[in-house]
Amino acid sequence: MKIEVEALGLGFNNSGYQGAFTVPVKQIIKDLVNSPCLHLFSGSSLIGDERVDIEHPNSTLQMNVKDFILTDKRDWCWVVLDPPYQITRTNQKLSGYGLSGCVASDVQFRRQLKRYFQSHVENILWLDICAPMIKGFKREKLWLFLPGGFQTVRVLSWLKRISKPMEL
Repeated sequence: MKIEVEALGLGFNNSGYQGAFTVPVKQIIKDLVNSPCLHLFSGSSLIGDERVDIEHPNSTLQMNVKDFILTDKRDWCWVVLDPPYQITRTNQKLSGYGLSGCVASDVQFRRQLKRYFQSHVENILWLDICAPMIKGFKREKLWLFLPGGFQTVRVLSWLKRISKPMEL
């Protein structure tokens, strides 16, 4: 199966918040999503009907995403997430972050996220340094955001449901 892949420049984050979306990332997300939309690890973003972040004042719900997915029973057309990456230069990058752990390295949390998405979500937009795959979903499109220099490439994965939760 072929997957559409588009490579774009990442752009610059001049927002003052380390984890904010750059203009190209924000534009793609805004062009795709509609209500109801859940935004996990939302940070300073205003995208989403419900924005969950452990402490950022722009979130509609200030709590740990791990706790949220264990209690939320609503269904979402879209979920957007930009979880923390494995941050190694903590003195420069961690200021302003409530959490710094990488989802990709937390197996239990990854499993909980996958179960939550399989039960409650139709479309996933996941910005990360990896391109996750979840049973019951197909990769609709990948955007590679190239930051330039020797910085890490970001991948925006669009996963679209292909089977109902009871079929998983």
